[in-house]
Formats: sequence, C-alpha cells, structure tokens
Amino acid sequence: MRFVLALPGSRGDVQPALAVALELRRRGHEVVVAVAPDLAGTAQALGLDPVAVGPRTRALLGSDLVRRDMRSASPVRRFRALRAVAAHGWDEWRSALVPLVGRDDVVVTGLLGQEVAAAVTERAGAGFAALHYCPVRPSGAVPLVPRGGHRVQRAAWSLGERLRWDLTRAAEREQRAALGLAAPRVHLPDRLRDRGALEVQAYDPLLVPGVAEEWGARRPLVGFLDLAPADRVGLGPGVGDGPDDDSEGDPEGGLEGWLAAGPAPVYVGLGSMPVPDPAALVATLTRAAADLGVRVLMSSGWSDPATSASDDVRVVGPVDHARVLPRCRAAVHHGGAGTTAAALRAGLPAVVAWFSADQPVWGRLLARQGVGTALPFRELDAPRLTAALGEVLDEGVARRAAELGARLVPPATAVATTADLLERVG
Repeated sequence: MRFVLALPGSRGDVQPALAVALELRRRGHEVVVAVAPDLAGTAQALGLDPVAVGPRTRALLGSDLVRRDMRSASPVRRFRALRAVAAHGWDEWRSALVPLVGRDDVVVTGLLGQEVAAAVTERAGAGFAALHYCPVRPSGAVPLVPRGGHRVQRAAWSLGERLRWDLTRAAEREQRAALGLAAPRVHLPDRLRDRGALEVQAYDPLLVPGVAEEWGARRPLVGFLDLAPADRVGLGPGVGDGPDDDSEGDPEGGLEGWLAAGPAPVYVGLGSMPVPDPAALVATLTRAAADLGVRVLMSSGWSDPATSASDDVRVVGPVDHARVLPRCRAAVHHGGAGTTAAALRAGLPAVVAWFSADQPVWGRLLARQGVGTALPFRELDAPRLTAALGEVLDEGVARRAAELGARLVPPATAVATTADLLERVG
C-alpha cells in the first residue's frame, strides 16, 4: 500500500504521526510524508524524506494575526483572525497534495489538515483517515465546558463544531471549487461519517471513560502515539523543529550535571505557544521556586529565550521529553496533547497553564483524574503558580500520577494498532 501523510502544524501535530509513518514503512509500505518547513528537519533526522509544504508554522504563531488580532477586544476582529488561522496555508497544501495522491493511495492527516485532505481524496477516489490527538467530536463524556452533565457537554461540543463550520465554510468552498467539486452542503464531520472514514483517537481511553462506547468502531481509541526509543536516537539529546531551530536543548551545556546536582526539578514547557514576555515568566518561576523550595527546569520551546539569575531555575532550549521528564517531579505545561502524554508517561502530576483549543480540556481531564490542576496562562502569576504547584506536589497527587502513568497504553502498542487500522483503509 501507499500512504501519504499530510501533516500541517507544529511538532505536537507532526511527531506522533511520524511514529506511525516509520511503522508503516517497517511493514513494507510506501510512505510519503508532507510537513511544514519547520518540521522537515525532524522528519529527515528520523530517516524520512519529507515534502516541505506551505508556510512556516512558527511564523504563523509569532505573527500579529495570532499574537494581536486573535486577542483583540473586538469580536469582529477576533472572528476574522480565527477564520484566517483556520484556513492558513490551505492553497499550498491543496497544490502540493494533488500531484502526490493517486486513486489507490490512503491519505492520513491530523485535525488541521482534514478539510483539504478530504477534498483531495474525494477528487482522486483515494482512501482517507484522520488522527485525532484529542477529542473533537460531540461527546457527553468529555468536559468541553467546566460545568454540566452529559447533555450540556454534548451540546457544547456540537456548538463548537458549528463554530468551526462557520469559520471554514467559505474557504472550504473555494478549495473544493478549485478541485472541481461541488460546494459542501453539510459540515465535514457529517461528510466523513457518510464516507465511513476512520478517525483514530490517539489518546488514552483511561482519560475519557465512556467515549469508546459512545463513538464506536469508526473512532477507535488506541492510546497516545510516540516514537520508539530506537527511532528517537536520530533526533539527538534535544529535539529541534527543523532548520530554524536546531538547538541541542541546552546551548550553555551542563544540563546533565545540573540535573544530577540536586533534587528532581519541576519541568516547565509551553511547546510552540508564543509567550508574550519570557523574562516575566522566568521571574514568576523564580519566585514560585523560592516560595516552595524547589528547582525548575524551563524549556523555552518556540518562544524567545530568556535567562535566569537563579541557580535553582535553569532555562534551556528544546529537550527530549522522554529523556528529561522521568527525572522531574512535576510539570507545568500548556496542555498540548503531546506534552500532556509525555508528562503522564513519566508519571508526573501537572499544572496546565492553557492558551486555547484543546488545552483546557486536557486540564479538566487531568483534574478529573486527580493528577493535575489548570488555569489560563494569562492568569499565571507567582501566587497562583505557587498555589497550583502546592496542589500537585502533594504526595497523594504524585502517587496517583505515577499509578496512572504505569497503566497507559504503551506507545509501541498504540502505534502498532494504528498501523493495523490504516492497513484496512481503502
């Protein structure tokens, strides 16, 4: 079989799918991987030969559109920004996928690539499958809003689907017209249901009890996806995000020595989220660390690097979560699915300082399990962080986090199950 993996987005959107790409290739299938230019270096380090498509994700996340317009006080301006971000790069992805996809192929994509990939596969008569790293379909079992029972939650998810449709309908109509397809009459989830399309739920069923029964076989829950240890070797000690970010994780050197020189630190990482004032964040971390008597390791991710004057607060570049997190005692992160999974696998309780999208949902799911707490990043200050860390550093919370981490579906099992499912698409 021939698989085309269309993977727009940041590292969290791409790396789990690359684990599946490697497994499919090991099984003898032909695999084509398309990623944003920022992630081409990561794919190459894994031995893949990626096709770089579209604008750089890091440029989008650092743009005025995201940093200013999406936070505007004007609802009209915010809506326009959301609509532009939702369809960002669609023209480039359509143009790249059309010559890559043939009738006998299977296209695999994530949430960000679904509209374009579904249209291209419809035109080509190819197979289609999606990887969802978080719940995105209506469910009464997943807390999209802080309060409410099954009916309230399901209604909230349905409203979210309608909002996505409002944001993308015009752009999707343009993409389909360019492919010679009729304008869509219903939103994408209904069309995928009518196609019987596979939507792999790549997160652990322990966190969402009741969802597997609610959704059925078309949306199987397989567990969190991740690279095998042998595959991670090519990425080096730090995992960069392509030619614009080839840091080895600790530009100053000495991270290993710092970790070994004291008690396990609290890990802080916000992934690709743009931090408005990194220096202020470091000051907040320094005060909280002093108040609690803990050490802090901060990975600057895609934000501008900052420095720390405290020996107990170390700031580094990108790090390999699989290598570093098991040596920490708790995590403060943005609630991205990949970082959430890595912290859970390491058995760490977490403070989720969320920005948007699925991140507050992960915060609520961790809180429901008794292994974390959550607050909006915009509200994060030293007193709130100190209080939140005080909660998750409790011995009972730490014990529950370790027990939960030990019960998760192993990544190798999740990857193999996903490959099994994809081999049946056609």
